[in-house]
Formats: sequence, structure tokens, C-alpha cells
Amino acid sequence: MPPIHHRPAGSRRGNYAMLVGVSFSVLLGFAALAVDASYVNLASVQAQAAADAGAHAAVVELRQSGDVAQARVAAEAIINANNLMGAAALVDSADDIQFGGWNFADRSFDDAANYVNAVRVNVRKTADSPNGAIDTLMVRMFGVSYNEAQANAPSTAALRFREILIVQDVTGSFREEIGLARSADLGFLDAIYNNANPGDRIGMVTFVGDAETWTDLDFVDANYASIRTQWETLDWCNRNYWPWTGYSPPTFHDAPHMTDCNYGQTGTYSYYDSGTNQGSGLNQALDVFFNSGSDVYALKTIVLVSDGKPQCIPSSSTCDSAVAFEGLVAADAADDENVSIYSVSFNDTYDATQSAYMESLTRGYGRFYETPDANELEAILSEIAASIPVALVE
Repeated sequence: MPPIHHRPAGSRRGNYAMLVGVSFSVLLGFAALAVDASYVNLASVQAQAAADAGAHAAVVELRQSGDVAQARVAAEAIINANNLMGAAALVDSADDIQFGGWNFADRSFDDAANYVNAVRVNVRKTADSPNGAIDTLMVRMFGVSYNEAQANAPSTAALRFREILIVQDVTGSFREEIGLARSADLGFLDAIYNNANPGDRIGMVTFVGDAETWTDLDFVDANYASIRTQWETLDWCNRNYWPWTGYSPPTFHDAPHMTDCNYGQTGTYSYYDSGTNQGSGLNQALDVFFNSGSDVYALKTIVLVSDGKPQCIPSSSTCDSAVAFEGLVAADAADDENVSIYSVSFNDTYDATQSAYMESLTRGYGRFYETPDANELEAILSEIAASIPVALVE
């Protein structure tokens, strides 16, 4: 038998030591990459949060004041209030905050557009940014410059063009306060005009038991004067003639108080159209939105102003319930089409049924308002005019 040769134990230990040394270097490299990748990711997340907040602040200010300079200041202030890797986030105002036009159809931003409805904010942590580059922790030991680790966080916020319809109750029960309702509607129009974008449109639907388009959707900035002239004539609708008073044949012995409120017998419950049917007003508004060439990308809003619960004249439980149901169905149809509804209830003697019903008609970002004092209608509508939301679009 040939002799057996044994390898010295020390030589094996040496090989293992070399293998462990090489493996440790590889593991250390992976650990360095993992730590620095997390560090870069944290910088990106914080930069994005600052950019989103700055863009949102800018368009909110732009909506309220229409002033690009003030919107720029608002964006910078909010960005600076955010933390970016242990310090206040900073921007180069000229390069990192740009105002321009956002095209909703092709989702593009144009900083040379002839209108301003959007802002693009970029919060950077790069070698040439006010925040400096990301100072990596470990990969520099492998010869990778920290200047190569960067975070860019762009955010674009835009004001959608608005299409707004006031659905105004002009029933006889509103006749004592219709002047205050008219002032509130005019104040709303003024507020929209003072902060209008070129594509903003507004109109009005009036209703009793039936409804009509009293002012078609029209561009606010170009047609403000003519819209206001018409709205200044808003009045209650006197329905005191046949068939609502029982006179036959149909002799219009007492003309309507508001010239254009002869709605005609077109509604499902048109025989009772001297009652109060919020649903007829909502359905008419939806017809205007979707049968008048409105902008598919516009933010559509209904502001419903009414002083009564749904009812027919003469009243009957069957008809009253049907009219109430019509309003709920119309509100749901609006919601399905992304149309939001603000509901404003003038409830001077407080009718709980009216209050609950009017609140049930709110949809989308709309809210419910109620007051027993018609003098407060103007303040309520002014608040609504300022509350239509903005959107981050990119």
C-alpha cells in the first residue's frame, strides 16, 4: 500500500482565510449598495413630497389671487418648510418653479402658453442644485463619486377649467328673499370672474316644479358683462295662472313675475310644475353639461340653491315622493358623470325634512350649507366659489 500523505492543517486555514476575505469584500459591497440605495430612495421620497406640496400651494394661491408672483412665493415657502435629508428643501426659483399652460387632452405642459393654469415644480438634490448632491455613505470606498447619486422630483399641478351651473329655486315661497338670492348669485359670478381661467364657463338653470336653462354655459372672461346683465333681472316666478290655479281655458291672466319662467309641460310631473322639484333643476343642468359641447376635461360643478322640500301643488304623497325620488336619481346620475353638487338650503322656519333632503343631494367634493337667514346666502356662495379644488396632474 502506498503511503498516505497528509496536507498540513495550516495550509487549509490559509485558503479559508483568503476565501473569507474575498467574500467579505463582496458582501461589504452589496451592503454599501443597499445602504446607499436606501439613502437615495429616501432623498427621492422627501424631494417628491416637497415638490407636490409646493405645486399644490402655488395653484391654490393662483386660484385665489390670480397672481403668478404670489403663487411663486407660496410655492417656495411651502417647499422650504419641508425637510430634505436633514435640512430645509430649497429651489432655484427661476429654474425649478415654472408657470404655464397644462393641456388636459394630451397631458402636456407648455411654459410658453398664452394662458397660465398650471405650475411645474422640481425639487432636486444634485451637484448643481441649491440642495447639493446626495452625499453617499459607503460606495465611495469603491471609487464611485457621490455626485453620481442624484434625486430629481418634478410635480405639476393644474387648475382644471371650470364649468359651473347655479340651479336656482324661483318658486313663490322664495319671493320675499329672491333679491338676496340674486345678490348671492351675482357675488358668486363676480368671484369666479375675478379668478377666471380662459376656459371657465358659467350658466344658470331656474326651476319651480319644472326647469329651464335660463343662462347657457358661457365663457366667464369674455362674456361676464352680458351674463351679469341677465342675472341682475333674476326674480321669483309667479305661477298664478291656469292650470295651476284651476282656470280653464288657459288664459294667462296673471303673467309670470320673471319673464322667462314659462317652463311648459315637459316634465314627468309637469301638471304640478308650480311645486318645488329640485330634481328637475338637476336634470336640466346635466342636459346642459352633456348636450352643449362642454369640455370633457372641465371640472363640472352644480350649486343648488333652494328654500323648500320637494313637493307638488296640489300636494299628494304619491307625487311628492316621486318628485323627491327624481332628485335623488338626478344626483346619483351627476355623481356617475363626476359632476359635484353643492347644496344650499335656505330654511328660515326650519323644516327637518327639507334639511335632510337637501343634504342628501350633495355629491363629489360638494358640501351642504344651510341658513335660516337669507342675508347669509352671499357669504355661503362666496365660500363655495373659493372652495372648488385643484389637482396634481403629474
